Amino acid sequence: MTKRNYYCLIAGLPELVADEKKLSFTAIEFREMLRDDLSPADFNLATLYYLPYDNKNLLNLLFKKDAEWDVRGNYPKEFLEQIADRKQYELAEDIELPPYMCSFLEQFYSESGIDSYYAVELTLTARYYDYLVNNSCQFVREVAEYDRTVGNIMAALSGRKYKMAYENTLVGDDDLTQSIRKNRTRDFGLSGEVDDIETLVQIYETVNPVEREFKLDQYRWQHLDDSTFFNYFSIEKILVYIRKLFIAERWYSLDRKKGQQMFNRILNELRAGFQMPDEFATAYGKKKNKDFNIETQ
Repeated sequence: MTKRNYYCLIAGLPELVADEKKLSFTAIEFREMLRDDLSPADFNLATLYYLPYDNKNLLNLLFKKDAEWDVRGNYPKEFLEQIADRKQYELAEDIELPPYMCSFLEQFYSESGIDSYYAVELTLTARYYDYLVNNSCQFVREVAEYDRTVGNIMAALSGRKYKMAYENTLVGDDDLTQSIRKNRTRDFGLSGEVDDIETLVQIYETVNPVEREFKLDQYRWQHLDDSTFFNYFSIEKILVYIRKLFIAERWYSLDRKKGQQMFNRILNELRAGFQMPDEFATAYGKKKNKDFNIETQ
């Protein structure tokens, strides 16, 4: 199938930087813009990157958490409230949900006594990544595979540092994930498999947690640029822009005081024996060592 090019749309996008202080529009507004400008198939690809917010909203409903609704999700609250009710879900017909979410709900409703939010979250996250790595779009597949691997590396580094059993907190069961689970060397035996594994280790060794997180987002940002270097007006460029917009929104709303409080909370949860939280399992991209300067603090 011939790819469509979106010359006017991409040419008109404002430039984003990783520590953006003023955004021209939000990720939600951008999605509505794309709804009118993209082909149906390409718009479906764009919505893939909003699904993690649907996952989080659904989990909060299933566990009856009093959490703020994240409007960046694709599905309205009323819809997810219905499928989060077992009886309504079982009686519903022709539910338009991604297959991974349907299979997750069937498993969730078939098991009794589920009380671990983090274990269920890990299951849903794993199914989401499986869904992406089996997508027909090569770009989506390759980025998802790399995101999953680097996310697992960062989670394993946290587990090592805090002497936690991290093996069951990793997402996926591919060869690279198995190596991260089993290999006890500094680079998990991935020096010949994962570009810049040493760079990732150096980033993680940054002492200040907020600086570390920012370096990771800069690193991820550069990987997005590298991954579409030869894509100019195709859907891949738009998919990268969505992901960059999420990063820019995050740093727009996050000041250092709030960031420090966030990481203090994470450390307290880790020490209390919680499963590896999202902040330590976030996926990040790659960049050549010679091009990326790391200053370990």
